Amino acid sequence: MQEARTRCAGGIVLGDSGTIALVRNQKSTLWFFPKGKIDPGETDEEAARREIEEETGLTNLEYIDDLGSYERPRIHKDGSDHTEIKDIHMYLFSAVPHAQIQSAMEIEEAQFVSFKHVLESLYHPKDRAWFVTVFERVRQAIQRD
Repeated sequence: MQEARTRCAGGIVLGDSGTIALVRNQKSTLWFFPKGKIDPGETDEEAARREIEEETGLTNLEYIDDLGSYERPRIHKDGSDHTEIKDIHMYLFSAVPHAQIQSAMEIEEAQFVSFKHVLESLYHPKDRAWFVTVFERVRQAIQRD
């Protein structure tokens, strides 16, 4: 049986003082970067911006970089892997100074987390492994200001 595949897009959003936006959905206590399915007719970046706004309330994001793609299984409510595979395209954005996160829609909680705590906060090992590959680019973006 062939696995179902879903195209998704999202981003790492930098906040004040080297923080990064993470979200937790209502189905779990698991933390992730904001992301979601790409709607028909949307570019990956448009979908990433829409999903970030829907999940965190953050708008007027400054585009910094295209962080590429990775894949991982969709996660069940209990935290186990699903047979569906997500192809996730990620971008790096910066929120406006003093931006406030607001949990919205299917999100239970959204918050800015210190850069040094992001890796330990991420639930899925593939999310953590991908973050390690872009860690230095994100660190440099934080230090640019």
